[in-house]
Amino acid sequence: MPEDLKKRRIELGKSLDEISEHTKIKKSYLAAIEEGNWKDLPLEIFTKSYIKIYSEILGVNPKKYIEEYENYLATLEQSKRKEEVIEKKQKRSREKSHWKVSMVITLIVFTIILALLYLDRREYQIPPPPPPPEDVKPLIQENVKIQEESAEKKESTVNNLKIEAIDQVWMRIVIDDQETKEYLLEKGQKISLQGIKNFKLHIGNAGGVRVSFNDEYLGKIGESGQVVHLKLPKD
Repeated sequence: MPEDLKKRRIELGKSLDEISEHTKIKKSYLAAIEEGNWKDLPLEIFTKSYIKIYSEILGVNPKKYIEEYENYLATLEQSKRKEEVIEKKQKRSREKSHWKVSMVITLIVFTIILALLYLDRREYQIPPPPPPPEDVKPLIQENVKIQEESAEKKESTVNNLKIEAIDQVWMRIVIDDQETKEYLLEKGQKISLQGIKNFKLHIGNAGGVRVSFNDEYLGKIGESGQVVHLKLPKD
């Protein structure tokens, strides 16, 4: 049971704050793992990694905790499938009981459309708009030019970030101080992101990535296993 992890942590005299600071895993996630509150944890790929890292720090085998988490996922999937089956049955029942009403409404609408077409046989042709006066044409052309220059300027301000994993690596990326993304990449996997202002990177294995910013390779950013924080572009 996950409670064993809490017991082991207390035996080692460690606090959740200490382990969170060391592993860079949120304290709330560590507490959820200890209490078996799987619903409070993030995506499966991150949760399994967190369970493995936390168990190994406490010196215990993570296998049984990962199995318990997988059993939770399986139960969740079964419950979801049952709900889908019930929903499909209810949907078929509703469709069967209301099909006559739908047919009547369709016939009424069709009849109204035919009546309107019969009563109004005149064809209307919308005349083309008149050409702009000669003294307005230069203003229109200047406005189009300003819009094109604005679009080009906006496009040029987009920053591109590309990351390739050359080893297993975990990272957290904040885009424009608004959107936060977490990744657990295996060797050979790549990601590509775009932003307007900046990127803030928290990389758990600096020697395991190749980082390019606006198509410029940044070179070696750290050693294997080293935790690195980057802000691109730099202030």
